[in-house]
Amino acid sequence: MGIKPLAHSQVTVIKLHGDYADLEQRNTVDELETYPDELQQLLERVLDEYGLIVCGWSAEWDEALVRAVQSTRSRRYPMFWAQYGPFGDAARALTAQHDAVVIDGKSTDELFTDLVGRIEALDRLTAAPITRDVAVVQLKRDLPDPLRRIELFDLVDQAVTQIVDRSTPEHKPVLAASTTWADTFGSNVRGYRTDSDILLHLLANGVFHDDGTHDRVWRRAVERLVRLRDTTPGTYNEYLEKLRHLPALLSTWTIGVAAILSRREELLATALYHPEWAVPNSGRRRQGPAWYLNPIRVVSTDGLHDMHRAEGGNRFLYPQSNWVKDTLREPFRLVEPNDIACREACARFEFLASMIAMDTENDVYAYPWPGEFLLDSTWGYDNHGLADVIERELTDTWPLLRAGAFGGELLRAQKALTALTEWRRQYGRTW
Repeated sequence: MGIKPLAHSQVTVIKLHGDYADLEQRNTVDELETYPDELQQLLERVLDEYGLIVCGWSAEWDEALVRAVQSTRSRRYPMFWAQYGPFGDAARALTAQHDAVVIDGKSTDELFTDLVGRIEALDRLTAAPITRDVAVVQLKRDLPDPLRRIELFDLVDQAVTQIVDRSTPEHKPVLAASTTWADTFGSNVRGYRTDSDILLHLLANGVFHDDGTHDRVWRRAVERLVRLRDTTPGTYNEYLEKLRHLPALLSTWTIGVAAILSRREELLATALYHPEWAVPNSGRRRQGPAWYLNPIRVVSTDGLHDMHRAEGGNRFLYPQSNWVKDTLREPFRLVEPNDIACREACARFEFLASMIAMDTENDVYAYPWPGEFLLDSTWGYDNHGLADVIERELTDTWPLLRAGAFGGELLRAQKALTALTEWRRQYGRTW
C-alpha cells in the first residue's frame, strides 16, 4: 500500500470494508470472512502498535476482524469499548479477553465530542506560557469562530491575570523614599508596560477585526484592570498608587484607537463611559474612564520628565500623550503599518475622549486629555482641523450619539465641543 508511514501521519483512515463509492466493498457474511493478505498485515500492525477505541461495533458479523482482535493484543496501550445497549456474546468475549475498559450508554457523537474536549483541556493545562505572537495568531483563529468564543475569552482573561498577578505592592511598590522615588516611578511604568504587552496586542488586533460580537470580552479586560486600585494600601506615595491604573489606561487607549482605525467609533460610547469607578476623596462620586483615566490623573508629569532625562530623551510639552503614543505604536503594527495614520487615529481618540471629559457640570473634572491636538499651526503642529471635522460630523446620526454618548443628545455634544474649543484657545499652548 502506498500510504504515508503511520507514525508520521496525523490521521490515517483505513476502510476495512471498502467505500460506498467502491463496487468491491464488503457487505455479506462471506465477504467479511477474510481480508486480503496486504490488508490483514496492516490491520495486525495497527492492533499491535496502537491502542484501540471501539464504538458502535457489535462484533457479530465481521468474523475476520473478530479473529484479528482475538489474535493480537497490544502490549503498549489498553482497549476502550463504548457500547450503547447490551453486549452480544462476541463483544463480551473480546472485552473480557483484552480486559477492556467498558463505557456504557455513550453514542459515537457523545463519546468523541467529550474526548476531544478533555484532550484540549489537558493540552491547555500543560501548555507552556504563550508568547505574544502566538497569542495573536490564536486570537485571529478564535475570533470568527462562534465555537471558540470561550477559548477567546480565556485567552484575553489570562493576559489580564498576568498583569493582575504582577501588580501587587511586592512587584510594583507604592511607597518609596524621596531619594529613590524617580527610580521607582520609572521602574513601575516600564514594568506595567511589559506586563501588559500581550494584552495590548490582543486588544489592538481583536477590536480592529471584531464586528462587535466580542465587545464584552474587551470591556471585561478593562473592568478587571480598573479594580487594581480598589484596595488602597495604608501608606503609599500618591503618584505610585495612581500608576496602578496605567494598565487600564493603556488598554482603554488601545481599544479606542483600534475602534477608530476600524471605523467602529460607537464602541467609544462604552469604552469611555464604562466601567464607572469612584475616585478616592471625591465623595464616592462615580465616573467613567474619560474622567478617571485621563492620563494626567494616572501618570505624573514630573515622573515622566525624570524618566526622559534619565534615558537621555527630550522634555515634551505633553509627556503623557507622547509616551503613550510611542509605547503603543508596536501593538498596532499589524493593523496599521503607517505611522502617520496611527498618530492621526491617536489624536482623534484624544479629542473625542476630551469632548466626553468636558461634558460635566463640575468644573473640577472638566479637563481634556493632554495632547498635541490642543496646539495649532503657529506651533508648527498640524492638528488636521479636528475641531472643524468633528463639528461637521455632529448630527443626530453621529455614531457616538447613536450609541448613547452625551446621553444621546446632540445639544450636549455640541456644548462639549464648544467647551473643549474654548479651553484649547485659553490654555492649549501653556498647559
